[in-house]
Amino acid sequence: MPTIEIASINSTGLGLNQADFDVAIIEENKLESHRGLFYDLLRQQNGVIVHIGNPDYKDDKEGGYFAGAIVDWDFESTEIFFPEFDENDPTDNRGANQQFKFKFLEKYKSDIDKLLKIALDNSPIKKVCFLTDYQFGPEDGTTEIIFTITDFWTQHDNDGLRLNTMYEMYGR
Repeated sequence: MPTIEIASINSTGLGLNQADFDVAIIEENKLESHRGLFYDLLRQQNGVIVHIGNPDYKDDKEGGYFAGAIVDWDFESTEIFFPEFDENDPTDNRGANQQFKFKFLEKYKSDIDKLLKIALDNSPIKKVCFLTDYQFGPEDGTTEIIFTITDFWTQHDNDGLRLNTMYEMYGR
């Protein structure tokens, strides 16, 4: 299942309240993803990260935490092959490169939009990053400067968002 996160660069806090969102959220004052795809890029910066999770995690944030229930999996419908792999063989297939794009379910778009705007408003340099990390997505992570939150939603609505991508935004 995918990890979905928003980073507010150089922010010292967002003051988020779980009761204001349908999606589960965890706000942390250290830019550290729950997964490793963008670890090196994030550790070069400071700020706050918001981990976005399934609505049923709102009251249980200690176990597995992912955001598959807020994704419209029918947008790019793909049958996922779950590989059997050998932990001792680093060249073994781990299942990457099976799914490339996604969209949010309509009922969660307003929460994501609100989180992006709060993150942007609280970044002293007006920079936010939206990132995903998904085992079955593209093998290599990419960074894309998309400029504004409006451009982000235009990309989302017209073509979908690319998995395993960090989208940088600087305005609305």
